[in-house]
Amino acid sequence: MKIAKIVARAAVIAALYTGLTYAFAFSSFATYAVQFRISEVLTILPLFWGEAVIGLWIGCLLGNLISAPLDIAFGSTATLIASLMTFIIGRLLRRGNLRVFLGAIPPVIVNAVIVPLTFTVFAGAPEAYPLQFLFVLIGQFAVLAVGGVPFGLGLTKYLTRFRAPKAAEKAEGTDKDKAAESPTVPDTHNRS
Repeated sequence: MKIAKIVARAAVIAALYTGLTYAFAFSSFATYAVQFRISEVLTILPLFWGEAVIGLWIGCLLGNLISAPLDIAFGSTATLIASLMTFIIGRLLRRGNLRVFLGAIPPVIVNAVIVPLTFTVFAGAPEAYPLQFLFVLIGQFAVLAVGGVPFGLGLTKYLTRFRAPKAAEKAEGTDKDKAAESPTVPDTHNRS
């Protein structure tokens, strides 16, 4: 059951990323302007679930199918690297809002470094790299600052409220189970 849940969550994340990329294609694929890929809001998810790394990678791969072959390869690789880094931040910082802010940094930096390579250096225009780096950096920062961080903070708040009562119920049930399993031993030391 647990494996099915993990695979299903990864598939839903991949489908959401792909769907958002296609739905907002007018702003998702910009070569000589700032691109605002709305689907990048989801790059905060590896903080919460490891399976989001694969889901985002597959979603980016599928989302880039309408783009150039280099973008398919390098864009997907950038998403995979950034997702892994975000996942590691999520494991190192298990609680607090700081992890959401720090988790938003890898998608911004990694994409700003790797994505411009596809339409500058490999396209024979390496002199355009610094400008394209800046454009991708601005677009990624804007999407994650306006959408990704608030989404991550909201998800943190929701999961904290949702998981805390479940964990308490589980712990309470475990204590009751232990009490029921342990045999009752009469207290022979206290003789009054």
